[in-house]
This record gives sequence, structure tokens and C-alpha cells, in this order.
Amino acid sequence: MIILVRKLGSISLLGLRNTGRLGLFLAQAFLYAVTPPLKFSRILQQIQFIGFQSTFVIFLTGAFTGMVLGIQGFYTLNRFGSTGLLGPMVALSLIKELGPVLSALMVTGRAGSAMTAEIGIMRITEQIDALTVMGLNPFRYLIVPKLLAGIVAVPLLAAIFNVVGIFGGYLVGGKLLGVSKGIYFGEMAHYVDMGDVLGGVYKSLSFGALISWVCCYKGYYTGFGAEGVGRATTQAVVLSSVLILVWDYFMTSLLF
Repeated sequence: MIILVRKLGSISLLGLRNTGRLGLFLAQAFLYAVTPPLKFSRILQQIQFIGFQSTFVIFLTGAFTGMVLGIQGFYTLNRFGSTGLLGPMVALSLIKELGPVLSALMVTGRAGSAMTAEIGIMRITEQIDALTVMGLNPFRYLIVPKLLAGIVAVPLLAAIFNVVGIFGGYLVGGKLLGVSKGIYFGEMAHYVDMGDVLGGVYKSLSFGALISWVCCYKGYYTGFGAEGVGRATTQAVVLSSVLILVWDYFMTSLLF
């Protein structure tokens, strides 16, 4: 019994220590993010990597998500004779929930894993130590550009996801199932307000910071060897995905 309690205590203390180190990592990153000088060339580089290079997968995911919503929404609303509300249903589902969440999950899988692996390889090959020896701050050079780029890129990708998804829903609902274009977009304008749009933007901003934070942290404190980098990458993707869904619940409860 004493051994069991001791093991539970050690696991709890390890979890608390890792949580505290995770929080300190974020605080340190934000501290360097608000103090000049900033590496603008590095930030633009990361925006191009996280944002532009993720556009294609976001486009595809958004299009087919909107098309699925169009099909499911049409047959569900048709039972109640309310197919005219297909546009608002697709738009609100995408703008408030599916757009921010799915785009963040796609970015986690495509860019977040690469960030973790990149920093992890730099750690095990002692490149981060070399930066310190050369007088470069690893946080300012590696972490801050990725953090700021995530905050900028993920909301833009979510906006692309929403627009493409709305038109994907119209492609199915309007062109294939016969919903009028005027009704689809007209009702959408009546039911979707700025509060819904801003709620999605706030979620995307927080998701962008969360992805960069967790993935950079896991890479920065990776274990040694190829196995350590692989484990850190897996943990980063899983933890980021879970935290996105958990944080989405709390954001939804707070905003709506």
C-alpha cells in the first residue's frame, strides 16, 4: 500500500513539475516576443512555412467538410421543412466550431510535428548549445518566430477554411440538391453576426499560440537520440490535439 501511494505521489509530482516547466516556457517565450529586437526575417519564414505551405491541405479539408455539412444538413433540415436554413447552419457550424478546430488540427499534423522534429534534432545535435555559445538567444531565434507565426497564420488559415467550406456547402446544397442561391446566402447574412465571426477568430488566435507553444516545448526538451525525437514529435501532436479540443470547450462556454 505504501509503495502504491509513493508511486502515485511521484507521478503527481512529475506531472506538476512538467506543467510548471510548460508554463514557464510560455512565459519566457512571450517575454522575448514583446521585447525588441525581433527577428522579422525568421518570423516571415515561419509564416510562409506554417501558413502558405498549409494552404492546400486546408483548402481540401475545408471543401469536403463543407460538402459533407451540405449533404447532412439538407437531409436533416428537410425532415422539418427548413431547407432554407441550410446556409446559416453550414456557416455557423464552420465559423464557430469546425473551421477553427479542424484547421488547427491540420496545422498541428503538418507544421507542428515538423517544428518539434526540427528543434528536437537541433537539441540532440547540440546546435542549440552552439547558438548560445555564439551569443544568440535560442528563444529569440527559434521559439519566438514560431510562436508569432502561429498566432498570425492559423486565423488566416481558418478564414480560408470557412470560406471554402461555405462554398463547398453551396456546391452540394445549391447545385446538386436544389437550394436557391439567394436563400442560401441571404439567410446566412441574417443569422450570422460579427460576434460569431469574432468568436472564431479568438479561438484561432489561441489555437495558433497553443500549437507553437506545445510543439516548440516538446522539441526544446526532447530526449537524446532518434527515439527521443520521435517520441517528442508524437507527444507534441497528441498533446496539442487534445488541448485544442479541451480549450475549444472552455472557449465555447466563455464566448457563447
